[in-house]
Amino acid sequence: MKFIVIGIAAVALILIGYDLYVTKKSGKTIGQQTSSLETNNDPIEKPIQGTLKGIKAEAFDRFILTKNTTEDYLTNAIKEFGELSGNEAFNIYNFGIAQHGDWKVVKVDDSLSFFVYHNLVGWFNGYEENPDIPEISIGFAKNKTDSTEDYLFFLDPENQFGDTQIGAFRNGDSFSIYLPEAYDEFGNLTLTNELDVSLKEQVDFIAEKGFNIENALSLNYSEYKIKMNE
Repeated sequence: MKFIVIGIAAVALILIGYDLYVTKKSGKTIGQQTSSLETNNDPIEKPIQGTLKGIKAEAFDRFILTKNTTEDYLTNAIKEFGELSGNEAFNIYNFGIAQHGDWKVVKVDDSLSFFVYHNLVGWFNGYEENPDIPEISIGFAKNKTDSTEDYLFFLDPENQFGDTQIGAFRNGDSFSIYLPEAYDEFGNLTLTNELDVSLKEQVDFIAEKGFNIENALSLNYSEYKIKMNE
């Protein structure tokens, strides 16, 4: 499936959504992003440089881990994102949502593009006041055959525009993803030495908050079929 149309038509709306998201929490933790509207005089942050690593969606079981939110909020956010392009062509995707304590875990359709999957993790952070915006939104992709290729990611809390994700593979490699340009078939995940993100530290943080990511596959998921425009 090609999401180039979404990548071109929806990028402006996505960026507006990220820029309008303003958290009222004073501390920065993974999965949270502080953003603000910028003036024309503000400097433009450039994507981090590094080596592209192609990601084959079918090689992973992909999840979005959210804390303190509702199923209605998540499904409505997915539907809203799916309508951004405004095109008549669409596909129906299967999403699963499971609950573990105050965590909601979303399992995304195997055929969902790199662009949509990674942008949804940021989209869940919201762009307007809503009590159901999750406290944390984190992506976790579990490789089906090689656990060293598992990776975890979240919005970069140091990026004021909310358009960049950072993360790490289980093998120790750190990476960044510039969301507006993530529409290539195999994505634009960029390995870089400019970052030092530890998957283990993030996994431990999530465990302290009440969820073991290794249990993501074994949860009992409720299925949702959601239309998303091309």
